[in-house]
Amino acid sequence: MTTTEIKVGRRSQDGSVELSVFMPQLLTMRITHGGEPAAAIQLTREQVAELRRVLAEFEQFMEQEPVQAESWNGNERRGSAA
Repeated sequence: MTTTEIKVGRRSQDGSVELSVFMPQLLTMRITHGGEPAAAIQLTREQVAELRRVLAEFEQFMEQEPVQAESWNGNERRGSAA
C-alpha cells in the first residue's frame, strides 16, 4: 500500500491529510486536526480526477505571496475580540 501524509496549517500540530490506495479502485483520504481524526472518505478514480481538476482551478485564484526573508513566527494574525 502506498501512503502519503501532508502536514497542513501553519503549526505542526494543526493537522494532516493522509492519502492511501485502499483498493485498486479507491483512494482513501484521512484528515486529522489537532491530532484527532476529523474525516475519512474514499474516492473513485473519476472523483480523484475531478478533485485534481478543481484544486488546479482553485490554485489559480490563490494569491501569489512574495517570498518572505523570515519564516512565520507563530503569532496568530487574528486578534481576539474582547
